[in-house]
Amino acid sequence: MRGWFDSATGFALDKFATFAASPTCVLSTVDRAVYRMRSILLICAVWLVVFTIGCKRSGQQSTNNSAGSQHVSNGLEGNQAREHLQKGKELYINDQDSEAVLAFQEAVRLDPGLAEAHFRLGLGYESLGKREEAEAEYKKAVEAYKKYFEENRDDAEAHYALGQTYANLGQYGEAIREYREATKLKNDDPDMFYDLGVAYTKLAQYDAAASAFSKSLEIDPDYYRAQDGLDEAKEGIKRIRTGRKHNEDLLKKQKEDELKKAGASPSPED
Repeated sequence: MRGWFDSATGFALDKFATFAASPTCVLSTVDRAVYRMRSILLICAVWLVVFTIGCKRSGQQSTNNSAGSQHVSNGLEGNQAREHLQKGKELYINDQDSEAVLAFQEAVRLDPGLAEAHFRLGLGYESLGKREEAEAEYKKAVEAYKKYFEENRDDAEAHYALGQTYANLGQYGEAIREYREATKLKNDDPDMFYDLGVAYTKLAQYDAAASAFSKSLEIDPDYYRAQDGLDEAKEGIKRIRTGRKHNEDLLKKQKEDELKKAGASPSPED
């Protein structure tokens, strides 16, 4: 990228020098100043493009690493597995799902104990509509994470990734357990609290969901998904309260009716 910028900058300056030195070029002082200003503006524009691309890639890398770096592998094969895992993550965020799956497959072949590779491969299969294959990889990821935790209980990112794995298997109770563990170890990540809120919502535990979404928004007030989740949780709380009140009213009316019937019935002496 730096070489490309240097080439573009040189091109702008060389263009000015060549034009100004041309035998047919007669430039006034003002003309020269204007032309030089245009060249400077061209250079600034090139810098702006470079800066924008750099920021975009930085943001993608942050998202790409959200599941952490579980299971440190030793040896050549372990290092190669990590390289294929990283390559697959980059392909995945660029919507090259088929190529990403191939990279993740190679990662798990080289290192079957690499939990994140199984998790990512499951995501890749799911994006290709291969649900059965995805579930199989999620289950392998669960076992790999459990083994990893035998010596690494305090890895917040690993607990979060395991929570995501359980959620993708539809096991929301287990997902909540792992998300809660992750948020205990790392209480400043809005994504962790958001996914915790989603898991609670799946189980209709709306009060707990609202609390998790509120915490996510406390960390990141601009997290619109957490705001949507909080709104949904509040609606759920309202529905439950309305339903509960309705059932209480029905039960009360039923008891009143039973008392009326008992009072209207003739006594045995009559």
